[in-house]
Amino acid sequence: WEGWGGGVSIVQELMEGNSPDTPPSGTKANQLQGLRAALEKADRWDFDVFELETEADGLPLQVMSWHVFVRHGLIEEFNLDHVRLVNFLRVVENGHQDNPYHNATHVADVVQSMHLLIKEGGLTQYVGRLEVLAALLAACIHDFEHRGLNNDFLIKSADDWAIDSNDKSPNESHHLSSAYRIIQANECNFLHRMPHAQQAALRKLVIDLVLATDMAEHMAIVSKLKTDLHKRLHCPEDDIQAGGEVPDALKTLILQAAIKIADIGHLYASHEVHIKWSERLEEEMWRQGDVEKERGMKVSFLMDRDKPGVTKSQPGFVDFVVRPLFETFVACFPKCQTLMDRVEANYHHWKLKEQEQTEGGASVDTP
Repeated sequence: WEGWGGGVSIVQELMEGNSPDTPPSGTKANQLQGLRAALEKADRWDFDVFELETEADGLPLQVMSWHVFVRHGLIEEFNLDHVRLVNFLRVVENGHQDNPYHNATHVADVVQSMHLLIKEGGLTQYVGRLEVLAALLAACIHDFEHRGLNNDFLIKSADDWAIDSNDKSPNESHHLSSAYRIIQANECNFLHRMPHAQQAALRKLVIDLVLATDMAEHMAIVSKLKTDLHKRLHCPEDDIQAGGEVPDALKTLILQAAIKIADIGHLYASHEVHIKWSERLEEEMWRQGDVEKERGMKVSFLMDRDKPGVTKSQPGFVDFVVRPLFETFVACFPKCQTLMDRVEANYHHWKLKEQEQTEGGASVDTP
């Protein structure tokens, strides 16, 4: 693979376990100190992935993924091959294109969000250790090789990814198949010591989670979250909260909702980080619109750079797409209430801008 040998230096130093008690000296010591300081913030909801991107020499996905695998004790528990895991993470990071939004930094952000949802959100009351491994692995590969084009475009243009997937979630299907081809490579197969039955169960979970990130599945998952989980958690006769057996389908649903929340985690990021991601998403959507214009296709909604973009429609997106998911999830997992509060804070910013533009008829610069 192109770039196979990239990303050693400071990242390799961290992954190979240099002890903080006996750090290297000089510039490298300062780099490792900054990297560890950035990673210490991974247990906070106000985590800034752009700080990690800087401290990790532009390789945040490798560093964050390795960090959370270690933090959750997954390498030891599942007897993962740590050398091959490092190889795998390096190839996955190198496989991400330099898109404004769907890039390796976004993926690192989603991995961090999934880590914190598991650690602080109350999910472990209902999901087991294999589900934790599946959730973090799914987060790591969920946008692998993304080209900055949405599913609708791939289908309408008869792209190879759409042909290969029979028009069913072409992006997500490709992310999965391509990532698993890498896992099959001997140098990257960090799962080779796991029993085959466990590998099969893990793969099924990862597939279900990555496919759930297709926005076409959004309303169905929110509906199931309300009917299959929320009602059970608020039924006095149900023993699910008292340690009763949780069906596999319900474990999957919980993690599907979690990865969807993590995937749009910039909505509950600090204000500056949220604005930065919103502007990056807008630019990526405009670039697809540019391609559509070049091909003589109808320009998709919000993708014409000569018209208002996604940053002008944030309140509607939150009201009709984000809020139903977050409110239902928080009702099931009250420890996540802070996420809803943080979403509301960013929402208030967009509503104020919307009101100012309506009243003044002039654009207001984003701070």
